[in-house]
Amino acid sequence: MEAVKPFQKRYCGGALSLAVVLALVAYLAGWPAVTRGLLLGALFSALNFALLGQTMTRKLTGSHRRPPLIALAAQLGRYLLWGVPVIVAIKTPLVDLPAAIAGLFMVPVCIIADSIIHLLRGNKSPLF
Repeated sequence: MEAVKPFQKRYCGGALSLAVVLALVAYLAGWPAVTRGLLLGALFSALNFALLGQTMTRKLTGSHRRPPLIALAAQLGRYLLWGVPVIVAIKTPLVDLPAAIAGLFMVPVCIIADSIIHLLRGNKSPLF
């Protein structure tokens, strides 16, 4: 679990910071629904990544072996968690659907951007 925490802090913090900056720009541009969508999607993206790190650590260490049905339920729960901002955006006109979907991809975008930055600098990516 301790090996995953720096990655969780780095990528979740980066994704939420990026979402806040983009949401501030959208708010100043007069798009409050886009602001809400970005923040909601990024929040659930960070939560999903944190849960992924926790479940993967338990699976890799082997100390907390779970039955396959519980592991499948944990995976399904994470996917359902991703669906929450989409459903909120569909049901509520106060949240922009494309912005919520873009917010869901904030953590993966931060991971890819970090790897590209390391590659351009000539450093080895921390993930590979």
